[in-house]
Amino acid sequence: MNREQQGVILFLTLLLCALFFLTGPRSLKEGEPLLSVFKQEAPRIPSGEKGFILEMDGSVERRGIIQVEPGMTVEEALEKAGGAYKGMSMPKEALGQRIERNSRLSVLPDEGGKGRVLVEALGPAKLKALSIPISINSATAEELDALPGIGPKMAQAIVEFRERYGKFSSPEDLLQVPGIGVKKLATLKPHIIVP
Repeated sequence: MNREQQGVILFLTLLLCALFFLTGPRSLKEGEPLLSVFKQEAPRIPSGEKGFILEMDGSVERRGIIQVEPGMTVEEALEKAGGAYKGMSMPKEALGQRIERNSRLSVLPDEGGKGRVLVEALGPAKLKALSIPISINSATAEELDALPGIGPKMAQAIVEFRERYGKFSSPEDLLQVPGIGVKKLATLKPHIIVP
């Protein structure tokens, strides 16, 4: 074998290793093309529809983004993602935890073949990167700050308005917040929801 052939074999080996580690434990279904493994578009929640985005990570069969209904348990979300990797067992109290906002669910291996579950809210940068609309009725000032044209002061003004006058019933209610006009509202509408 000459150096050129060795170089090609080394390149192909590295490429296959990279594909293996990037795709995680997910396996192809019969007849599924290889490129479908790489096509994972984040589901969009249309304005007015209730639901959350859940990023599945760690020792789960299918990592990625899934859509969940409000109040869905960790156990139900894991079932939707194909279950924990290699049938890892989890504490019952962790499985009964409810998903109440856009979150990241990580299954982390523990000693003795058991797993633990970590559920944390998706950060504003991740929400923006995934184009997930933000609920103006439950978003924190930090999450609102990630919206286009909204800075920290405006985000805080929205939170204070909501706390003083109650939840927003439509995106147009934002016009009552000082500093938000028709143009700014038009810019915000594709990025917000009012559940």
